[in-house]
Amino acid sequence: MNFHLKKDYSRLRVFLCVSFLMGFTLCTLQFLDIFTSFDALLISLDPATHYTPLPTNIMIFIIMFHTFLPGLIISEEGASKGILYIIIIWFFYLVLSYSYASGSSIYIPLLAPLLGSVISTIRVLAWEESFLQQEKDGIRKTLGTYIEPKVAEMLIKNPDMLNQDGIRKTVTILFADLRGFTRLCEEIPPEVVISILRDCFGKLINIARKHGGTVDKLIGDSIMVVWGNPIPMDNHAENAVLAGIEMQMVMEEIRVKWRKQLGIELLLGIGINTDEVVAGTIGSTDFCDYTVLGSGVNLAARLEANCPGNEICVSTSTYSLLQNQFAFSDACSLQFKHNDNPVSAHRVLFRELDQNNELARVNYSRSNAAWA
Repeated sequence: MNFHLKKDYSRLRVFLCVSFLMGFTLCTLQFLDIFTSFDALLISLDPATHYTPLPTNIMIFIIMFHTFLPGLIISEEGASKGILYIIIIWFFYLVLSYSYASGSSIYIPLLAPLLGSVISTIRVLAWEESFLQQEKDGIRKTLGTYIEPKVAEMLIKNPDMLNQDGIRKTVTILFADLRGFTRLCEEIPPEVVISILRDCFGKLINIARKHGGTVDKLIGDSIMVVWGNPIPMDNHAENAVLAGIEMQMVMEEIRVKWRKQLGIELLLGIGINTDEVVAGTIGSTDFCDYTVLGSGVNLAARLEANCPGNEICVSTSTYSLLQNQFAFSDACSLQFKHNDNPVSAHRVLFRELDQNNELARVNYSRSNAAWA
């Protein structure tokens, strides 16, 4: 339940009302002598001895006290400490009840307050679990709007991951970028720019997630997607290329739409690389980002930057894993800035959806056309 008296009056009112009704019911049953015979068995009352009952107001106070007490203690101290404190209180109460009964022949109620404590404890713990689940669902929904749902789920289950070191993983990284969009931003109103980006990224993100990808970040008019992190995946390279093919197919429809509306040409370049990276959080405890780092990420970004619009370029490592599943162009050498060694890359040869609405993977016509 975890309410604080000054912060959550609605939950407090519900707790007080339910506890009062339960305590009132137990008091009524107590004064109807429903619990007397059970109390006699629990504390071994001598039937030949006349026991003096407590005054009515004290009897009501004791039952109400034990009915309200568990909820207040557990809500403030937590389940573990709260239950421990309740057990200690009941130990002394049992000693007190037995002492008064045997020494002074005074009958102190036992079963009614015990039922009040037990029922109240179970109710409060169940209530707390219900509210915690609601809070987690709310956090999960909010986080899932701004960060990848898989990462949000991982953060909720493992909040200490901020302090953990990075983990090496073999993943496939995809970068996709709208060509010439910086220039378009200078020519069209910013409200239209946002509409175009929402239209494009809304569809591209859905495609990436459909194929098991984790959206790592949006960078202006670019998107970075990772397969194999945070959830391990055996066929991450294949799923990344399938997602890239479907992204290019969807971009055909988006291109036609905005060409008709604004007379602009939207082209998407995609770079894909499979490599070992380090997955973890970067930043500080106040602000951080969960991502993957390494030369493999840089290569995927450079492949995307050098890939022509409407094309998908993959690295040699990705090509070696999928050369028998997809059709690729012959290798082409790319020269990157600040890198004296040329890098080999391949272009994915894809076509439209086949008759079964399945992404065509094979039977493409190989092309030897050079590209840069």
